[in-house]
Amino acid sequence: MPKVTLLSYTRMDATRLAGTPIPAGAGTLQENLIEYAGRICYRSDARMGHNPAFIDLRVREGHEDIIEHVRFIFRVAGQPLNRELLKLIALPTVEFTDLGDDAWIFSLNARNVRDFWRSSDSELAAEFARLSGPVTPAVFRDLPGVEEAGS
Repeated sequence: MPKVTLLSYTRMDATRLAGTPIPAGAGTLQENLIEYAGRICYRSDARMGHNPAFIDLRVREGHEDIIEHVRFIFRVAGQPLNRELLKLIALPTVEFTDLGDDAWIFSLNARNVRDFWRSSDSELAAEFARLSGPVTPAVFRDLPGVEEAGS
């Protein structure tokens, strides 16, 4: 199994969000960013935080554009170039760096993580989803094997 490390993900300075609707969300700051993007689409930004299931509902409806606002950066070691990796790097907006010796850096958004998980039964796809779950639980809680922070 490849060794996967979550290096970074979209973060926001909470002090700079004062005066915006984003802190009013019901989830993590990353989820609040996603909710705000969805609320803008639905012209309901005044309702930020009023429906904790907002993201779950949008994802179940297939409105996954909003989850693209959160990105993850992973380091993967022990993963040779194979069919599964080609499937991953073919996804739109996935960026990668080949470090040599079967090591990689991947930058992908939450939608890419879900799409890779759905299209692949690889350990790599499962590990990306597992590591992303605690950051944005509402985006990944429907995927088997993905636990929320504190679970």
